[in-house]
Amino acid sequence: MNPPCPARARLALSLAAAAALSLTGARADAAPHKQACADAYERAQGLRHDGRLIEARAALVVCSQPSCPAAAVADCGPWLAEVEQSLPSVVVAARDAHGRERLDVRVLVDGRPLAAALDGKALPVDPGPHTFRFEPATGPAVEERVLIREGEKNRLLTVTLGAPSAGAPASPHPLAPLAPRAAPPAEPSVPGLVWASGAVGVAGLAVFAVAGALSLSAEADLRATCAPRCAEGEVRAIRVQHAIADVGLGVGVVALGAAAWLYMTRPAAAQPPKAGATALWPFIAGNAAGVAGAF
Repeated sequence: MNPPCPARARLALSLAAAAALSLTGARADAAPHKQACADAYERAQGLRHDGRLIEARAALVVCSQPSCPAAAVADCGPWLAEVEQSLPSVVVAARDAHGRERLDVRVLVDGRPLAAALDGKALPVDPGPHTFRFEPATGPAVEERVLIREGEKNRLLTVTLGAPSAGAPASPHPLAPLAPRAAPPAEPSVPGLVWASGAVGVAGLAVFAVAGALSLSAEADLRATCAPRCAEGEVRAIRVQHAIADVGLGVGVVALGAAAWLYMTRPAAAQPPKAGATALWPFIAGNAAGVAGAF
């Protein structure tokens, strides 16, 4: 066997050394990458729990890469899909005082820039209450407190800026201020005397009904038993019942009429009662009935 050529031996040794160095460098590069996967895996869970879905999405993108350990990829992939579904987004529109749309508006959320100008695209925002600040290129800024809900996609936020666009002509037909609407007239109150007169009227009609029914029944009994030779006391009792019924009818009619008149002429609730107002009340005296009053 011929001994190996010295040049070939040196070439073989050089290739072996290069391969060894290459393997050592690959292992050194793999270690930090696996650590980054583990850090992103742990960080994503805490961020997601705190509702910081934008940062959680960035961490899940790292740990769901195919070069990460299979166990991390198996969890981070589904978690990333869930965060994408839950992450809200807003679409900002701005108009000036004349209704013209403006695009030169910078948007900040809680003091952090969200958009340098408006382009109609949806912007991701973490769920929760936020302070939106809209800064036009010309004119004063506007701030609004907005509650963003988890899973709310493409929510339209429309802001009206106080100053019109630069060079925009004034509105040819300015709106006149609305006149204040007059308060509806107060509903007139019902005086207590109306209720009292109505109660007396109802009571009078009740007396008429009861006394009249009793007198008619007693009269029918006398006609069936002793007429025309009935005792004077029995006949007088029937006459008294007739009189009571007539008085009840008169009192009821007069009192109800007085109640109706008082209700129709009652003063409005907003007007103070006038001095010397008319007061009426029903009365019964023997076989007479009527209404007395003070003026």
